[in-house]
Amino acid sequence: MDNIYSNEDVKELIKNDFDITKNNAKLQKKITQGLNGILVIYAPWCETCLMTKQMWENLASLFKYKFNIYALNAYNFDDNNQDLTLPLDIRTYPSYKFVKSNGEIGNYTGKMIESDIVKFIIKNID
Repeated sequence: MDNIYSNEDVKELIKNDFDITKNNAKLQKKITQGLNGILVIYAPWCETCLMTKQMWENLASLFKYKFNIYALNAYNFDDNNQDLTLPLDIRTYPSYKFVKSNGEIGNYTGKMIESDIVKFIIKNID
């Protein structure tokens, strides 16, 4: 299925952008460019994913060069992105993950509302 993000500031990822072990995935450091970020894992058919698309594109443009916004289409079977659902522990769409500048991926623990996401981003700008 096609990716939903058209704004080039949202970095669409594929499986090959990750180093994957049996129970873990890490974003390759060359992708992070030394910046922290949030990874949005989505399904193109998910209504919530589609409703939040504009917010993520706006945030990606606003924090460009300071904080990365990544997107991963879990239904991009051409690039085998579905192989990341287990190592990233994806159970629902959308799912949000915090990506450290070194590529380590952890859970985003804030509320899924724009004001909290902005506070989180500001707090985690390197």
